[in-house]
Amino acid sequence: MRYDSLNTFLSDGKDALLKGPIAMVFAEDLIEVDTTLRHHITLGFKAVLLFAPDELTLPEGLELQIHRIRYATRVPNMLTQAVNRIIAAAPGIWMYYCYNAEYCFSRSARPAASPTC
Repeated sequence: MRYDSLNTFLSDGKDALLKGPIAMVFAEDLIEVDTTLRHHITLGFKAVLLFAPDELTLPEGLELQIHRIRYATRVPNMLTQAVNRIIAAAPGIWMYYCYNAEYCFSRSARPAASPTC
Protein backbone atom coordinates (compact mmCIF):
# COMPACT_ATOMS: atom_id res chain seq x y z
CA MET A 1 0.00 0.00 0.00
CA ARG A 2 1.26 3.49 -0.81
CA TYR A 3 0.80 6.61 1.26
CA ASP A 4 1.66 10.08 0.03
CA SER A 5 2.92 11.20 3.45
CA LEU A 6 3.42 10.11 7.03
CA ASN A 7 0.27 12.04 7.95
CA THR A 8 -1.72 10.03 5.41
CA PHE A 9 -0.31 6.75 6.72
CA LEU A 10 -1.16 7.68 10.32
CA SER A 11 -4.69 8.50 9.20
CA ASP A 12 -5.43 5.78 6.63
CA GLY A 13 -2.93 3.03 7.40
CA LYS A 14 -2.80 3.02 11.16
CA ASP A 15 -4.26 -0.50 11.34
CA ALA A 16 -0.76 -1.70 10.35
CA LEU A 17 0.37 -0.52 13.78
CA LEU A 18 -2.04 -2.66 15.79
CA LYS A 19 0.23 -5.67 16.18
CA GLY A 20 4.00 -5.89 16.33
CA PRO A 21 6.71 -6.30 15.70
CA ILE A 22 6.94 -3.48 13.19
CA ALA A 23 9.99 -2.77 11.03
CA MET A 24 10.66 0.74 9.77
CA VAL A 25 13.09 0.89 6.86
CA PHE A 26 14.48 4.27 5.82
CA ALA A 27 15.77 4.35 2.23
CA GLU A 28 18.64 6.82 2.30
CA ASP A 29 19.57 5.84 -1.23
CA LEU A 30 18.33 3.38 -3.84
CA ILE A 31 20.77 0.55 -3.04
CA GLU A 32 19.55 -2.89 -1.89
CA VAL A 33 16.14 -1.61 -0.80
CA ASP A 34 14.28 -4.60 -2.26
CA THR A 35 16.55 -7.13 -0.54
CA THR A 36 16.32 -5.20 2.72
CA LEU A 37 12.53 -5.37 2.59
CA ARG A 38 12.49 -9.07 1.72
CA HIS A 39 14.91 -9.76 4.57
CA HIS A 40 12.63 -8.11 7.12
CA ILE A 41 9.50 -9.76 5.73
CA THR A 42 11.26 -13.14 6.00
CA LEU A 43 12.20 -12.41 9.61
CA GLY A 44 8.49 -12.28 10.42
CA PHE A 45 7.73 -8.62 11.10
CA LYS A 46 3.95 -8.16 11.14
CA ALA A 47 4.28 -4.88 9.25
CA VAL A 48 7.16 -3.44 7.25
CA LEU A 49 7.02 0.32 6.74
CA LEU A 50 9.21 1.80 4.03
CA PHE A 51 10.05 5.48 4.18
CA ALA A 52 11.31 6.40 0.72
CA PRO A 53 11.40 9.07 -1.97
CA ASP A 54 9.35 8.72 -5.15
CA GLU A 55 12.44 7.91 -7.24
CA LEU A 56 12.61 4.42 -5.73
CA THR A 57 11.01 1.68 -7.81
CA LEU A 58 10.17 -1.73 -6.40
CA PRO A 59 8.80 -4.91 -7.91
CA GLU A 60 4.99 -4.77 -7.78
CA GLY A 61 4.66 -7.98 -5.79
CA LEU A 62 7.01 -6.68 -3.13
CA GLU A 63 5.25 -3.36 -2.91
CA LEU A 64 2.01 -5.19 -2.10
CA GLN A 65 3.63 -6.70 1.02
CA ILE A 66 4.72 -3.43 2.62
CA HIS A 67 3.45 0.00 3.61
CA ARG A 68 5.31 2.53 1.49
CA ILE A 69 5.35 6.06 2.84
CA ARG A 70 6.58 8.94 0.69
CA TYR A 71 9.22 10.59 2.82
CA ALA A 72 12.20 12.90 2.44
CA THR A 73 14.91 10.69 3.90
CA ARG A 74 17.81 13.07 3.35
CA VAL A 75 16.71 15.99 5.53
CA PRO A 76 17.95 16.74 9.06
CA ASN A 77 16.07 15.03 11.90
CA MET A 78 13.91 12.99 9.53
CA LEU A 79 14.55 9.73 11.38
CA THR A 80 13.78 11.07 14.85
CA GLN A 81 10.63 12.79 13.67
CA ALA A 82 9.23 9.74 11.89
CA VAL A 83 10.12 7.21 14.59
CA ASN A 84 8.69 9.40 17.34
CA ARG A 85 5.42 9.83 15.45
CA ILE A 86 5.10 6.07 14.88
CA ILE A 87 5.86 5.39 18.56
CA ALA A 88 3.20 7.90 19.60
CA ALA A 89 0.68 6.24 17.28
CA ALA A 90 1.43 2.71 18.54
CA PRO A 91 2.38 2.81 22.22
CA GLY A 92 3.45 -0.53 23.65
CA ILE A 93 4.14 -2.11 20.24
CA TRP A 94 7.61 -3.55 19.64
CA MET A 95 9.38 -1.65 16.85
CA TYR A 96 12.65 -1.71 14.98
CA TYR A 97 14.17 0.72 12.52
CA CYS A 98 17.07 0.59 10.10
CA TYR A 99 18.44 2.08 6.93
CA ASN A 100 18.43 0.12 3.70
CA ALA A 101 21.23 -2.42 3.29
CA GLU A 102 22.28 -2.35 6.97
CA TYR A 103 21.52 -6.06 7.30
CA CYS A 104 24.25 -6.70 4.72
CA PHE A 105 26.92 -5.78 7.26
CA SER A 106 25.95 -8.38 9.85
CA ARG A 107 26.49 -12.00 8.88
CA SER A 108 24.55 -13.22 11.91
CA ALA A 109 21.52 -11.15 10.92
CA ARG A 110 21.17 -12.90 7.52
CA PRO A 111 19.25 -16.13 7.25
CA ALA A 112 21.04 -18.83 5.23
CA ALA A 113 18.85 -18.22 2.16
CA SER A 114 19.37 -14.46 2.23
CA PRO A 115 21.15 -12.91 -0.76
CA THR A 116 24.65 -11.65 -0.18
CA CYS A 117 25.23 -7.96 -0.59
